[in-house]
Amino acid sequence: MIDFRFYLVTDRHRCAPRTLASVVHDACVMGVRAVQLREKDYSASDVVSSSTRLLDVMRPRQARLLVNVATIEDDTLSLLTGSPGVDGFHVPDDPDLLVHIRRAFSKHLIGASTHSPESVRAASEAGADFVTFGPVFTTPAKAKSAAAQGLDALHDACAAAKVPVFAIGGITPERARECLDAGAHGLAVIGAVMGASSIRSAVRAFADVVGEL
Repeated sequence: MIDFRFYLVTDRHRCAPRTLASVVHDACVMGVRAVQLREKDYSASDVVSSSTRLLDVMRPRQARLLVNVATIEDDTLSLLTGSPGVDGFHVPDDPDLLVHIRRAFSKHLIGASTHSPESVRAASEAGADFVTFGPVFTTPAKAKSAAAQGLDALHDACAAAKVPVFAIGGITPERARECLDAGAHGLAVIGAVMGASSIRSAVRAFADVVGEL
């Protein structure tokens, strides 16, 4: 069961000079209950050490940590489930990889990135517990690699899904309501929190729209 509606995705470059742990701490204090560690240039040891630090600040608030699997080998993934004990993984838009991760970690929470209604259906069938869909709006992180999908495409993706859909890409508090009205279960956010001058104020602005995060 997906009991959260706000999914914070990390980007340590956007929050520098603050540490990821300090940013995630402040976000969780304000009610964030799900975080994806998405630092694709991290080494395996970096992923393990960062996961440990994040869980230290997340566990007291019953928040869940998922690790993006894009560049991580299976042995490191297995290590992460033992110690520090991550809650799950997030998989790129790759149904075959998703099937593999689902089989290998059947008891863990699995999220998947999607970029079309077709990939939403494929991820649902491959065993994802939830998906992110986007980019819904233009965002600097995806400006060169992926065009904005728009709210109509988000609506179609939500209609095609058998699992909760989180809108991602250019999501701000001002745009949050229209994403939810388009059918999104929740919001996946990077820059609007990671790059904010006040993490707590940024999260509070989303909570004003979403309610319980």
